[in-house]
This record gives sequence, structure tokens and C-alpha cells, in this order.
Amino acid sequence: MNASPSAAPHGSRTAAAPTSGEVWPALPDYGLIGNESTGALVSRHGSIDWACFPRFDSPSVFARLLDRRAGGSHRLAPTEPGVSHQQYVGGTNLLATFFELRRGVTLTVTDFMPMGPPGSAIGGEPRIVRRLLARGAAVEVAIEADPRFDYGRQPPSWELRDGLAVARGGSSRLTCTSPWPWRDDGPSARSTGTVQPGAPVFVQLRWGEAPSPEPSPSALLAVTDAYWRGWVSPPDAPLRRVAARWQPWVERSELVLKMLSYADSGVFVAAPTASLPEWPGGPRNWDYRYVWIRDAAFTAQVFLLLGHLSEARAYVAWAFDRAAQLKEGEELRTVYTVDGGSPPAEGELPHLEGYRGSRPVRVGNAAAGQRQLDIYGEILDSALLLGRLDPAFVRDRWPTIERLAERVTVLWSLPDSGMWEVRSAPAHHVHSKLMCWVALDRAIQLAREFGKTEPVDRWSRVAEEIRATILSRGYDDRRGSFVQAFDQRQLDASALRIGLDGFLPSTDPRVLGTIAAVEGTLGRGPFVRRYEGDDGLSGPEGSFLLCSFWLVESLAKSGNPERALEHWRALLDVAGPLLLFSEEYDPESRQLLGNYPQAFTHIGVLRAAFALGLMTPEG
Repeated sequence: MNASPSAAPHGSRTAAAPTSGEVWPALPDYGLIGNESTGALVSRHGSIDWACFPRFDSPSVFARLLDRRAGGSHRLAPTEPGVSHQQYVGGTNLLATFFELRRGVTLTVTDFMPMGPPGSAIGGEPRIVRRLLARGAAVEVAIEADPRFDYGRQPPSWELRDGLAVARGGSSRLTCTSPWPWRDDGPSARSTGTVQPGAPVFVQLRWGEAPSPEPSPSALLAVTDAYWRGWVSPPDAPLRRVAARWQPWVERSELVLKMLSYADSGVFVAAPTASLPEWPGGPRNWDYRYVWIRDAAFTAQVFLLLGHLSEARAYVAWAFDRAAQLKEGEELRTVYTVDGGSPPAEGELPHLEGYRGSRPVRVGNAAAGQRQLDIYGEILDSALLLGRLDPAFVRDRWPTIERLAERVTVLWSLPDSGMWEVRSAPAHHVHSKLMCWVALDRAIQLAREFGKTEPVDRWSRVAEEIRATILSRGYDDRRGSFVQAFDQRQLDASALRIGLDGFLPSTDPRVLGTIAAVEGTLGRGPFVRRYEGDDGLSGPEGSFLLCSFWLVESLAKSGNPERALEHWRALLDVAGPLLLFSEEYDPESRQLLGNYPQAFTHIGVLRAAFALGLMTPEG
């Protein structure tokens, strides 16, 4: 999403091209587990290589993903060689890693972060539970606990007592349990033992203090399994019903987005990771462990299609609370922490080598200080959708709706940084103006539904002014397409939303021309770059997968379902065996790029699946 200062043109391939990935695991080699407060990436080799405690945006405890030596990890694997693969337990976010050893001999490691229904005994400080089950014969297992607190800057001191190893770094504490004794091995602690066939054992990592009484790990497993199975949308939810052909993709995207939620406030982070590069060796490395108004609104919208009314209601309430707290003349921030604060200043971690040597490693995000006008449209679009299912909830927040709409009447004519957060000079981005129109259009619809007629005429006049300005200054007759910014010629894939958000019919010739221009100029088959031109960045980036799924959605809705299906199938092949997507993809090297898994992309999967289900026959 972000950009950083530079003079190199967007897309110039001056950074190192992706390599074979023999040393660094590829992103599809990782699965995500989480507890709606934080998450952890677990490799198919049994290593937890990324985890931040106790929240998504806390400093990392395990960051081997960003530095193989100094980042820290928790590794667990058989001592004998074999092959391994992963899959999620169906209908859940429990992650199973299978080690296939001698013929008929396997070790299955089931990783999860405990979850339970509200009010249950499950909760408190986060923990990771790892269940080990051998089959066919006894399996010797080696464990290495190597936490590095504060983004790898603080190695631990250890207190070892038989099967208990307590790591301390400053005021932080991580307790690691094993069925077998621990031994000190420099900065790490090690434990080795034998798992007997058919007799599961548990390894745990617990942040902070232990609850009293402490639940058994087998009970945690049972409650967590039941929680996820009970949460997944029913088969008759609109999106599940319409897109039943692609149920595995729909369910996995749904479950990933839920893992990216922060239960205490009802919001969603953009990704659980920081600084995974948009091109290996390049500087486009950003921290996405925060709440973007836009991304979270997109999540709430697809959750409504999946029947998750309470999650959508929680997001709208949170966003309206942010708006209600604004003082006169203040604007909504683009990015918030999970508890509604301002993200830390963007900074660099020079002691970390970066994933596949991609520096700088960044934490914090300067986009929080940008003006991005589209967020007003995203909030009010979410409110309108929610209002159709829960009108009383939305009606009670009418003063905030009115306040947001009034702010748009003042702000819409200003330049901004756009949804891609470029750090070049602000411009009159067409997508930002479009979403200002959406904000007023949705506010007008809500006003009429709630009998609040006084502001409608005034808002309608401004909305029509925005519309006329977009049509006169945001459309290029020579290219036959809407463009990135007023009075410019560069293309931007966000113009696809002109036909997706009700500004023009999806079959309008100007919409069809935009689809053709984006596909022909920004596309490489189904893979779509975000935009043309200089964005103030150095180095290249991959194709942006959300834009690629927008193209599928646009083709489906504009009367070209066959081509939409062709692109859709190619895009689904991009994900690894766990059906997880990152932010970007390089079709040349066939590698996922950017932060992983990425909410934006999984939202795109769900929207495209819904559009295809509506527009294409079965078969």
C-alpha cells in the first residue's frame, strides 16, 4: 500500500530479482495461526518464525522471517530426515504439519492459539499450543526455543526447571513447556525426547503469567476447534450459497480475515506481518499490523455477505466512534492501532537483515499522517449495507453519519495521497473523488430511509458536482479510460471501482473502456499492476493481487464471464496448498510477494467469488 521517497520510476527493475528461495522459505511454506489478538507464522518445517506478543502491533518475539540468525524462532521437528507438508483442519484455523519419515511412520504437529466463546475461561495472555502425535513407530523430536525480544534486540535470560523454561527480556516473559527436560544452549534452550505412537504430547509457549487454574492443553484444543467450527458461516449465507463452487477458497479467506480481527475492539489489521518485501532486495517493505479504515471496511462488507452481522456491527461502531471524537476541523486518520490510537512513527531496524536481504526493515507506518479521502466513502458504504440488515443500529448513529457527510462536502476538492499511499506530491486522485461521491450517495440514501430530508438537497448538489468533475477531468477520451488523477493520462487499476460502486453502470462504454485499458496496459494476463507513472518509490514491485481480483469482478459484472473465469482460475493457482495469498505476485518468477497473508487479497477473493457466482452458470 505504501510508497517511500525516491526518484526512480515506478516499476523500474533496479532491485535484485527474486532468487530461488533455497535458503529463505517461500511464503506459501507458512501457515498462520491466531487468537484475534495476535498471530504467528508456522513453517512447514515446524518452525514458528514470526510472532508478536501480546498484540499484532507489539514488538516481535520471533522474527526469524526477517533475520535467520538474530530474529528468533521456536523450532520443533523430528531428528530424522523426512518430507513435510501442511494443511488446516477443515472449518478451523488449527494448522497441521505432517512429517513423513520412514515408511508408515509420521509425526503430526497441530498448532493453534487457544480461542473460546466470549465469557469462557479461554483468554488472557496469548499462548501457542503444539500437539505432537506419532504414528507407526516412536519418533524422536528436538525442540529449540530461541525467543529474541523487542524485534531481536533483546536476547533472553533463562530459568530452566525440568520441563519448564522461562525466558526473560526486560519486562517481557515467555514460558516454554516441554514433556522433556530443558538444557541451556547459549541464547536458546533445547529439549529432546520421544513421542510414542498414539500417545499425544503437548508443547506450549505462554506469554506473561499463567492463569489459575490452568486449563489442560487437550481441553484448549477441543474448545478452540469448536469455536472455529461454530463461527464459520452457514451454507445458506449469501456468499457461501452463491459461490458454493469455490467453497474451500471462500472458507479459507473467511477464516483468515477472522484471524486478522482484534476482538477487543472489533477491528481488523491489514496483515499480521511487517516489512515483507514487495520485491526481494528492494525497499518497499512496510508494516501492516495496523487498522486501515479502508481495509477494515472492506472486511466488514464481505462479512455481511457471509452472515457475520456482529463483526460488521462492531467495525461500524468503532469507525463511527473515531469520527464522533473528532474536533472541529479535524480529519479521520487513515491508520490506527488496534486500540484506536496513532501508530508509532515509522522507523527502521538496521540490525535485521530483512527477508531475503530486503532492507530497510520498517516498523510503524507513516501513512497514518496522510490524507486519504476515500475512507469516508468506505465507512458510509459499510453503514448503508449494515443498515439494510440492522436499520436501528445505524439510525442511532445518524449524527455521526451527518457529520461525516458534511466533512466530505468540504474535503472532496482537496488533493490527497490516494488509496495506494504514494509519497510523491498529493494529487486529485480519481478514486478518492469517486469515494467522496460514494460517501454522499450513501448518506443521501440513509437520510431518505431515516426521514432526515433537510440535508439531502445540499448533499445532492455536491455529489452532482463531484460526479460532473470526475466525468470531465478524470476521463481521458484518447485512452478511452478513467485515469489515475485529474487532467493526467496515467492509468490506475482503482478506476475499476467506477463500475463496481454504482457510479456508472458496469456496462457503460466508459467502464468497458477502463476495463480494457487496465487489462491491456497494467495487466499481464490476469495479473494487474496498480498504476503507471512515478510514485516516489525506488525499485519494482509485483502485480497487486487485489487489483487482479477486481479485474475478475469487473469482467464478470460487465458481461464477460468467460474471461473472468479464465483469470479467476489462474489467480487461484497462485496461492500455495494452504490457500493463503500475500499482497503481490511476480508472474515471471511465480513468487508471492509482500506481507502475508494479506487481508486486501482475501477480500478480493471473496468479492470476485460472489460476482462470479451471480454472473456465471454452474459448470
